[in-house]
Amino acid sequence: MIVIALLQGAAAAAPREEVYLFVALGLLALSLVLLVLELFVPTGGALAIMTGVAAVASVASMFIYDAVYGAVYLALLCAGSPVVLLLVFKVWSHTPIARRMILQQGADGANLGDVTHTEGADPSVAARGKVAAAVSARLTGLVGRSGVAVTTLRPIGFVRVEGQRLDAIAESGYITEGAAVDVIEVFEGQLKVREQRMQ
Repeated sequence: MIVIALLQGAAAAAPREEVYLFVALGLLALSLVLLVLELFVPTGGALAIMTGVAAVASVASMFIYDAVYGAVYLALLCAGSPVVLLLVFKVWSHTPIARRMILQQGADGANLGDVTHTEGADPSVAARGKVAAAVSARLTGLVGRSGVAVTTLRPIGFVRVEGQRLDAIAESGYITEGAAVDVIEVFEGQLKVREQRMQ
């Protein structure tokens, strides 16, 4: 709304052909804001599509303003977009949302990226695969065991099974802290648990 109000104010003050310059710059700013929002708000790609539409409309507005300016503007956007995307994803990879989406810890809490490193050697894909398989096998061995919810699961949290604090997801969507749980399966690298019913 603020961007629209600023564009309307600029349009009223500027000659008619310069309106397209302000529209182009305003749409570029809008596309950057939408891009940042896409990283922090899970919309299933809706904001990413709106970002692309705003960027294309920005280029079109600049071409309407002036063909030479439009060509230069398009070249600058094409050259700068990869750099901007790399910076945005680098920042995003350090956010809590990214950490939740990317499996970084094994069942014992060790960082999988560190497990495969040896002094003076690069981690290999095969070594990472072996670690992931070992973690999966270890978790599968806990199916059918009982434990306790260390945190409230809404539906994700931590449980303690056989003395190990592990990531878990609640089957029912919510389990209170301290509740007794049964491990029913391994789901996407974490335990799926069901609250024990009182008999």
